[in-house]
Amino acid sequence: MVSSNEDFYNVIQYEDILKSVGSALEQRPEDIEPEGWINLSPTAHKMSARIGLDQTVEPTPGDVIETDLRVRSGHSGMHGVKYEPGAVRQVCSNGMMAFVADQQYEQTHGEEFQPGLAMHAVDAVVEGTDQVEQRLEEAQKRTLRNQDEALLILQDLGIDRYLENPTADLVTAVNEQAEDVEEPSLYDTFNAATYALTHLAEDDIPQYQLDTGYEQAAELLEYGDGIPSARILGENAVRRRANELIEDPDAEEYWEGETEAVRDLMEEYEIQA
Repeated sequence: MVSSNEDFYNVIQYEDILKSVGSALEQRPEDIEPEGWINLSPTAHKMSARIGLDQTVEPTPGDVIETDLRVRSGHSGMHGVKYEPGAVRQVCSNGMMAFVADQQYEQTHGEEFQPGLAMHAVDAVVEGTDQVEQRLEEAQKRTLRNQDEALLILQDLGIDRYLENPTADLVTAVNEQAEDVEEPSLYDTFNAATYALTHLAEDDIPQYQLDTGYEQAAELLEYGDGIPSARILGENAVRRRANELIEDPDAEEYWEGETEAVRDLMEEYEIQA
């Protein structure tokens, strides 16, 4: 149940949220022609929207990325309003979300609607393209030890939960997106995650759940004010998976030969069983 008392729960209309974004765009000096989509859950208790803001970055030649604004809201009693910078890769329409944490803006239903947040969010996306491009370029320089490590990290992030054939789909995604399959970069691995969510996710998964998956994928590009360490991401994923395999002798391998692959990576990281 949602309280009808305004002191506890303020109903924020989706229309008001989207109008505030439109108003923020009108106040920008650039002539921005927005485009995108709006998605409602079957009960209309959750809304998500993608609003393209006519801005692009190109971290590698030919890999053009359109930055955009993602807006989410809901009336489940817990969700408020959240604005996040995102992007779409023209090469395969990957959905990318929340890769610059300090550009996220949100409020709860316990507060009166704050239309000014939309203005801050629009400004952050339009004025933050250089920061996004720099971050993506840095992510290309940070490489993992091998494809096995990339698969373990993607499983560790939880990307597998959205896929019907988790390991096979993740292998497909890495092969599709990695410039060097033998030593994929964080950028490659991130693109593999978003490719899997965009193209290989189960058909009946609602958009708001996929949005959570995109946020999990964004951990590959975001740590504090910069890019995470490939070594730390890999070591943590290997350590957690090794513990799972040790604690449960009946645990099924993600792929044939995974246990041996984990052992090899444990040796490289000097992880003790």
